[in-house]
Amino acid sequence: MNGLLENRDLPAGVSTEEFIQRVVEQLAKDFDLDAERIRAAKIGVGPLLKDVISAGLEGDPGPVFAAFYRLDLGEERVRRVLHDHDREAAAGQLAELALQRAALKVWTRLSYR
Repeated sequence: MNGLLENRDLPAGVSTEEFIQRVVEQLAKDFDLDAERIRAAKIGVGPLLKDVISAGLEGDPGPVFAAFYRLDLGEERVRRVLHDHDREAAAGQLAELALQRAALKVWTRLSYR
């Protein structure tokens, strides 16, 4: 999860640990997951999110699309990813986009508090 901000520094006074904790909380909120489950996942946040998205796309996609909406991924962007990739690759790509967007939301909030 360390590359989520690309060329951005963390906001002043925010540790990496605190930032990651807040990103996990944001993802838990947007995907309606238990934050402790995310933290405890031995496979890591990205793979866990990919599994959640993949399962949602296989079953009832409504909650997954609601999470994308809350994260403001953009309907066209999500549609393009789903169109251009098979379901498993799309789930991975969407998980990465969700992680990046959650990190950006957290970074923005912490930067302008």
